[in-house]
Amino acid sequence: MRFALGVSLLLLLGSPGAIGSPPAPRWDLFMPEQIQWRDGPPSMLPGAKMAILEGDPAKEGFFTMRLRLPDGYRVLPHWHPRIERLTIIQGVVNLGTGDRFEDAATQALPAGTYSSMPPKMTHFAWMKGETILQLSSIGPWEIVYVNPADDPRNHGR
Repeated sequence: MRFALGVSLLLLLGSPGAIGSPPAPRWDLFMPEQIQWRDGPPSMLPGAKMAILEGDPAKEGFFTMRLRLPDGYRVLPHWHPRIERLTIIQGVVNLGTGDRFEDAATQALPAGTYSSMPPKMTHFAWMKGETILQLSSIGPWEIVYVNPADDPRNHGR
């Protein structure tokens, strides 16, 4: 009886890999030395590097990327239309909230810190040491600068 039920389900659902069946899940694995870094997105100041680990930040759906930022790198006040989840892997992110960049108004987030920021939370940051952070969200990912003059896309790269 169990065999007949299994065969019936296979006939009903189709065999694995059959036309019209969902793609088989795949295992994405990135060892640190295999991560392919490229220039950061045009929405960030020069000096940022990024690596896309899962999904596509430019499209609808879940994605994960890493950002590698040099010592002293600044991210001016901005917000995102969707939730943003950060994990600090290396270095220190000094994170502040509000519409004005203030070094002294930040909180140091060392490696190992996790942060989940709601949509439209205005924030800014500066990095201490070379910093690597992992960012996960739902695309399309967007940065909206409080002051449009701070947006690197308005100046060309």
